[in-house]
Amino acid sequence: MVGLGIVLMVSALRGSYAEAGAVAASYVVANAIVAPLGSRGIDRWGQRPVVMVLIVIHAVSLLALVSATVAGWGALILLATAAVAGASQPATGALVRARWVVALGDQPSLRTAFAFESVLDEVVFIVGPPLATTLAVALGAPAPLVAAALFVSVGSALLIAQRSTEPPVLPRGRSRADSLFRRPGFFVVLAALTSTGAVFGSIDVVVVAAADEAGMRLAAGVVLAVYALGSMASGLVLGARSHRREDHRLPLHFVVYSGFLALTTVAFALTGSLVALGAVGLICGLAVSPVLITAFALTERIAPAQRLTEGLTWCVSAIGLGVALAAAVSGAVVDVGGSSAGFIVTIIAGVATLLAAAAGFPALRASVAAPPVASDGASRE
Repeated sequence: MVGLGIVLMVSALRGSYAEAGAVAASYVVANAIVAPLGSRGIDRWGQRPVVMVLIVIHAVSLLALVSATVAGWGALILLATAAVAGASQPATGALVRARWVVALGDQPSLRTAFAFESVLDEVVFIVGPPLATTLAVALGAPAPLVAAALFVSVGSALLIAQRSTEPPVLPRGRSRADSLFRRPGFFVVLAALTSTGAVFGSIDVVVVAAADEAGMRLAAGVVLAVYALGSMASGLVLGARSHRREDHRLPLHFVVYSGFLALTTVAFALTGSLVALGAVGLICGLAVSPVLITAFALTERIAPAQRLTEGLTWCVSAIGLGVALAAAVSGAVVDVGGSSAGFIVTIIAGVATLLAAAAGFPALRASVAAPPVASDGASRE
């Protein structure tokens, strides 16, 4: 809701998709850069104390962004306020997945748990876009961000109240072997996820522009929800099949799923109506969950135990960085050439996802074959 809410609010009140994309990019880039540092603190001090601080800063800064936009303050104020909001956004997806790892360990059902979380993510993406656009049309452009501030505050508070599932704070060894970036496969995952995020970010902006061109802004939320519905469906199927732990096949699966995503994004060039756009979005959505689920599974296999939350957050941040870059670029392209030109960014991002996964296949295979490192620098196996 936040990314789309920023685009809806700023474009409506300021009349510029380029500025809307820039503010959304400021939000997500700040999150991509700072969130892993917050998760490193979570790995060291625990989820509860760190997330409590983040919730307060995040909610207040979101409301400040709304106030600054409504008051007509300068673009720099909007960019700065959005950056603070993004930097303090709790890494909810990483927090929850870290709890699943602690609860299930090396059981094969961990893959199903990751798929289940991806399905729930898509449920949020199905509900969020139409809710955001409905609130913006019915109550005013700032309404989606006000609602998002409320949701993230209540949801995060309920999450950290679950003390029984909170991961323990692991002792930190002095060995440099636990560094996330000593495994080249981790860079491959981040590169592919950045490109995947660019697919998301470009679609968010371009779909809103296409709906505006058709005089049906409210339809943007419906199209984005259909896109998320496809991703949810594939997540359910993949989760049902995740009954065996087959780590050695993860790199190959990652390449295959990335190829499917790249192929489906090309179809956006053929859309000529909102109905066709929704149909292609549904098909493209089918490729999303497999890429994300496999990327998180690879990270769980590669990351040392005491850096797991940080590793998962880097994945979320990589997606967010791609979203931000694509939102900014797509906004500028749409302002010049319309929505049809904006989908060129989507296609490039999809192809880049495949190229990153394919080029990094040897590194992924080597990283998965190597035993994960435990908190004391020894193998977990």
